[in-house]
Amino acid sequence: MKSDFLFYPLFREEIDRLSRNSGRKEAGYLLRIENRTELSDPILDIILSCQIPEKFYYSARDDLFELGGLGSALNIEAAGEDEILNGFSWLWDADETIPVFGGFSFDEEPSSPEWEPFGRFRFTLPLVEIRRSPEGVRISVNCVNKKEMSRAQVCRELADALQSLDALTRNFPKEFQPAIADRQLIPDKPQWNRMIKKALRTIREGELKKIVLARKKVITHRDLWNPAQIIASLSRIQENSFTFFYQVDDGIAFLGRSPERLFRMQNGQILTEAIAGTRPRGKTPFDDQRLEAELLSSPKELEEHRFVAGFIEAGMNRLCADVRMESREEILKLQNVQHIVTRFSGRAHSSFSPLSVAAAFHPTPAVGGLPQEEIRSCLRRHEPFRRGWYSAPIGWMNRRNAEFAVGIRSALVNGKALHIFAGAGIVSQSNAHAEWSETEKKMDNFAAIMKER
Repeated sequence: MKSDFLFYPLFREEIDRLSRNSGRKEAGYLLRIENRTELSDPILDIILSCQIPEKFYYSARDDLFELGGLGSALNIEAAGEDEILNGFSWLWDADETIPVFGGFSFDEEPSSPEWEPFGRFRFTLPLVEIRRSPEGVRISVNCVNKKEMSRAQVCRELADALQSLDALTRNFPKEFQPAIADRQLIPDKPQWNRMIKKALRTIREGELKKIVLARKKVITHRDLWNPAQIIASLSRIQENSFTFFYQVDDGIAFLGRSPERLFRMQNGQILTEAIAGTRPRGKTPFDDQRLEAELLSSPKELEEHRFVAGFIEAGMNRLCADVRMESREEILKLQNVQHIVTRFSGRAHSSFSPLSVAAAFHPTPAVGGLPQEEIRSCLRRHEPFRRGWYSAPIGWMNRRNAEFAVGIRSALVNGKALHIFAGAGIVSQSNAHAEWSETEKKMDNFAAIMKER
């Protein structure tokens, strides 16, 4: 498959018009041009077919919203949320609706080397932004004047960048056929059993109510992994989930299909949800219904879910007025597993930015545990690897609106290594064998595309 869509012709007339109005030289302003258009190719196909180091893609779970980006007009990497907000404030002073894409790591401690390209916080304003919503498709191009160039020079730089992008060979990733050289389980099963035993002792002693323990498979390719091939294969799985893909350099990407929304913030309203409690999907409709009924009647799964729902509701009451429980303990069915979900909405207090909302909820007990203020240090003691961006917020934001998914059912691609993650919530009634099996099911999307099932 090949995408033949060209960007420069769509913007040539407007670039030419703006270049004739040179104006004075001025550093630190944004040249941004937007156009509505029709697309015959899926946005993800266009993004993946462009052979450039930096690109991203995000699609919502419940409605028609997609955001894709190619190249970088502005990247901001920072140690804290204030630096991110201050870094984009001049942009949003001009137009507060401009979206940037990114996320941040699970905790503030330094990550392991494979996560270094992502840093603590990282957000991107792309050279080319493609956005699909119920109102149609908009393509925008961005160029930040960093060198005190004239308007004509900025226009020339933007035109050159788009023409260079159009000149690249574009091919959709070939069928996924990995050449696997090695597999490593971190932890292995005996170590996992010891982790669960230690966690249950901590819960019995009253230090924690719940802890979510993660494990990963590190699969080594004989050559280099192609992140585009992996996300292309994942995107073909038919399930109700978010798709996210953040490639920060050639062969380095964080990607996945997450069922879980951290929050959506739109026109002053916040929508969030608690997802916890898991059973596999059944092989027949009857078996599927049996497992659903088992899930909804399990004291262990309901305890785990209600820890999360209570935490989310308390957070909403701090952040919002008019908090409502939109649904209670329904079932969300995915390709390989099904979960209990409870949804909340509320009217946000005006003082909160999207990043402060994300920080207030993260980490939820669905990916960390309870109590929240202690869980990061507990996980550093229990888990044998650093999470990096796994199970942390990833998505997009502008000054007042945002949507972040929780970065689960996910993997990090870094050169020859593919790190596939999954976690399980441990409460007083958990057992190690069942939690191992649950994490295996949560990795099944990756096992399927690598034909390991």
